[in-house]
Amino acid sequence: MVDDIGEVVVDVAGVVLRHAGGLVVDLTVDHVFSRHTARFFHGVGRRLIAVATLGRKRIPSSLRAVPRGARARPRRSDWLALWVGIIGWIALFLGIGFGVAHFL
Repeated sequence: MVDDIGEVVVDVAGVVLRHAGGLVVDLTVDHVFSRHTARFFHGVGRRLIAVATLGRKRIPSSLRAVPRGARARPRRSDWLALWVGIIGWIALFLGIGFGVAHFL
């Protein structure tokens, strides 16, 4: 009887964590191309790259001024920082999820 209850609790916790992880990924993908969210992930990526390279590689801020009438042209480093930020953010939440699941 007690083993059955323990299995049910573990199954429910697994389902909740899978749905929470899926929600994080869905929200990330849905909002990644909005202006403010992209700046957030770019900033996270810039900092992760700076920490990983011990400060030797610095990517300029995404808050650079673009002259009026000109289109912003992201550089390759901007895209790299954006995707590193997204992947880092997902990895952070997955790590938290697996860490919490370990104690359940």
